[in-house]
Amino acid sequence: MSVSLPLARDTRPPRPTAIRVARSHEHEVIGRAERRAIHESSSGPEGLLIALLALFNESDDLDVTLRKTLTILTMALEGRVGEIWLRRGEARDVELRYSSSDGTPDLVEFEAEGVALGLGAGPALVSRVVRTGRASAVSSVAAAGRGSRAAIAASADIHSALTFPIRGKDSLVGVLVIFRESPLRPSRAALASMPVIGRHLGRFIERTRAETAVHESAMELAALASTDTLTGLKNRREFDRALRTIPRLPFAVLSLDVDGLKYINDTEGHTGGDALLRVVGHTLGLLVRGWDVMARVGGDEFAALLPEVGVFGAQLVAERMRVAMHSLVLATGPVRITVGWSAAPAGADPLSVWQRADESLYQAKRAGGDRVTGSSYEGGEMADIAERSYSDVVTRLLDGGSLTTMFQPIVSLDNGAVIGYEALARPEGFAAMDSVEAVFEAARIGGQIRDLDWVCRRRAVEDARLLPNGTTIFLNISAAALLDPVHGVDQLLLLLRSTGRSPSSVVLEITEHERIRDYDILAQVLDAYRAEGIRFALDDVGEGHATIELLAASGSEFLKLGRSLTMTSTKVGSHAAMDATLAFARVSGAAVIAEGVENEFVADLMKAGGIRLGQGFGLGKPTIATDLEDVAAALAERAALSQLRPRPGVPSVS
Repeated sequence: MSVSLPLARDTRPPRPTAIRVARSHEHEVIGRAERRAIHESSSGPEGLLIALLALFNESDDLDVTLRKTLTILTMALEGRVGEIWLRRGEARDVELRYSSSDGTPDLVEFEAEGVALGLGAGPALVSRVVRTGRASAVSSVAAAGRGSRAAIAASADIHSALTFPIRGKDSLVGVLVIFRESPLRPSRAALASMPVIGRHLGRFIERTRAETAVHESAMELAALASTDTLTGLKNRREFDRALRTIPRLPFAVLSLDVDGLKYINDTEGHTGGDALLRVVGHTLGLLVRGWDVMARVGGDEFAALLPEVGVFGAQLVAERMRVAMHSLVLATGPVRITVGWSAAPAGADPLSVWQRADESLYQAKRAGGDRVTGSSYEGGEMADIAERSYSDVVTRLLDGGSLTTMFQPIVSLDNGAVIGYEALARPEGFAAMDSVEAVFEAARIGGQIRDLDWVCRRRAVEDARLLPNGTTIFLNISAAALLDPVHGVDQLLLLLRSTGRSPSSVVLEITEHERIRDYDILAQVLDAYRAEGIRFALDDVGEGHATIELLAASGSEFLKLGRSLTMTSTKVGSHAAMDATLAFARVSGAAVIAEGVENEFVADLMKAGGIRLGQGFGLGKPTIATDLEDVAAALAERAALSQLRPRPGVPSVS
């Protein structure tokens, strides 16, 4: 039955369990000013109204504001569940977008039923408000509703409901619903301000939506102005801007040319040439990182700006791009490119570096094309490194060559707290963000992986003395080195004692590129390390040889999701692998770390999936121990821009 507001006052005492849980929930969602508003609402509507108006005026984050508002109003009206249903478009269809409850388990199913309704007419009490535009009070939710949700309401002690229209300037924006245990009415004071609050809430929603639309339009225009329309890459103007504003960091520039484009244009017409350029541009865009700049700078010319990449990294990326084209075949024939590159130290003139990359490109073109030529750039001089190989790097390291340890933070995705640092080896000529996988692969092929592992691990422990006291370090160790009796636990303990580091502050990160043949021996080795307090992490779970058998046998305290899973977590296969890893972690007690968290959007996706720890360039870049970043402070600064990033595709229900 529906009756008109206002109602008489409910004199029943509040539900003790609901009050206790609601207060706990309140501290998680709302701030001091909002808590004060809830307290003042019991004596009059003015405090509640003033606090909410201040919230609407000061905030431009729609999600956060609606969650806070809903929590405040649910508590002020002594509700068990509060919901905001929003309209979409001009139709009368609504969708449950925000939900807040007192936190008791019996409400989980009730809230889930509302989410499951999706976009449509919504429950009868909601559709009635959409149709009439009037507030109402339902004294019996079970009698007024239909289907399983009405039955669940009765079992969850939800007996009555208050509904209020959320009005914009010219139309109804949505409906606020407060579900209550008591069938009696709340205080007149609590209800008196609801029509005004509903209007201001609707205006706030319309304002933030309009601002978001303007911002998105501006971003689209900016993107159009900086984008090559044919390939979707950056254009020449944007590449020039990126060169002028590059930070004072080591960097590399790649200059690329599509082989045979003129012939295709002459024989197949520009349609064929455009198809070739599109497929080349798309492929190149997939081979760079999110912060690199990949651009089409001329008819058949492309260029890449790679911050924090050294000579070996530049050679690796350039060769990867060239080889990737060999897998592409168009109707016009095979696809081939030629690449020239130049890597420079911090402070080098970027235009001169690009010119050096062009010179390398022309040299490779004169030699026949479909090849990579590069040079380092130091003081304007060229030093050809084409003959230097990764096996040479391994040999120099084992002979005492220069080696630096970079430390990358492993971070709590909830508050930015650093739980430890992974030690990353960087030989001479490699920048902080260069991949060294090719060096270790050369060591594996040459049978030198055990010795190289030990050299890098020893350097890492020595360099870690400059980290804050008590810091946990993650040290990479290959499966082959872990099972090598020459470099056993005793040798590591001696190294730790010499540097004053406790074994309990060390996590050995197993990087398995070779299959383990005897898991019984592995278990014995791990037991010997654990007896000393050393813990283990399993790297690249979901990739390579990180099998279920190894997961079970290692009993690792940390499971690190492979970067490829993290970056493709919205795909069904990757999502299933992540769910399986989380399920295993819950049983084994391991903590899951998502690798490859390159931006806040990926961090949001990981948190939404139940992963609380992350590692990646978006959380903290590899640096030497004396240059560590305050990760929590940096993330707090980025949080101010949270409204500018896309939202994960999960329901907005708290």
